[in-house]
Amino acid sequence: MIPANGTERLRPDLGVLVHEAMSNAPSMGFVASEVAPYFPVGAQSADYPVLPAKYLFNVEDVARAHGAAYKRSSGKFEAGHYSCRERGHEYPLDDRFKAIYKSQIDMEKGATDMCVNIVLRAYEVEVAKKVTRPTNFLTGAAIAPWTDYENADPRRDRDNAVNAARKKGIVLNTLILTWNNYQDLTRCKRVQEAVHYIFPDTKKTGTIGLQHLEAYLDIKILLAGALKNGSNRAKNPDFIDIWPDNVATFACVASPGASIEEPSIARTFRWNEGSSEEYVVEDYYSNEVRSQVIRVRHDIDVRLLKSYDDDGNVKSDISKNCGYVLTGIR
Repeated sequence: MIPANGTERLRPDLGVLVHEAMSNAPSMGFVASEVAPYFPVGAQSADYPVLPAKYLFNVEDVARAHGAAYKRSSGKFEAGHYSCRERGHEYPLDDRFKAIYKSQIDMEKGATDMCVNIVLRAYEVEVAKKVTRPTNFLTGAAIAPWTDYENADPRRDRDNAVNAARKKGIVLNTLILTWNNYQDLTRCKRVQEAVHYIFPDTKKTGTIGLQHLEAYLDIKILLAGALKNGSNRAKNPDFIDIWPDNVATFACVASPGASIEEPSIARTFRWNEGSSEEYVVEDYYSNEVRSQVIRVRHDIDVRLLKSYDDDGNVKSDISKNCGYVLTGIR
């Protein structure tokens, strides 16, 4: 039954479609939720604990004298802050349009899919802007551009990134690549020689896949292949990658379900007014346009993990050492 005019209702049946779409998002090139994993919160805006790195690596006296107490740490958590904002999109299903195509198209599913796609793309753009900006993280230049197939040394570039982060107490576990970056790597002479040696069948097939590159570089790869329209909406579409091709980002990405104290390049605080769903799906009826309106929304804040003093100055920049932006690859 369609709700009365302007009355919203939750649509858990359509929410199942959204869950499926989220599960398939990485295969469509949407990697934002893997780069900045969700962290559910119970308040729209609040502080979160930040454990400074200086307290993690101290060598403490752990010996206990007979009849004495154990030594105690005096290190304190610092505080970061998040403030979730609502993002969403709606699609009206005109009564007449639904009647015409009801035997051919599941209009509610189609509208939900379109809204999810739009919200996902906006989320991807937001995360990509934050985690590819060199000023936010450790940086370094490639030994030779990855388009210089004869001289490029991606493994050495990877080693430089990992070593730089290790000196900061961080283990990088993920490399974020665009489709063009991936293609460049498969054409590099050093990559081909190493992969053909490790996986002899690749020389016969002539194909180097992500799993082969992961083995060669010894790091998980996220292929950020989602596209956006780079031209004016009034013109023919010009499809470009959401993630830039001129840099590659090595990252320490939080493990699934990890506590917020775990160092990572970024997290997505998700409130959704207390809902446990990643996206909230609703509908309502609008008499003015004689349409059932499908809405998909989420209430989030994408944050680089930092703590602040009382004057708003950064005290501990945890995320800065959890990312290494490699420049000069193209």
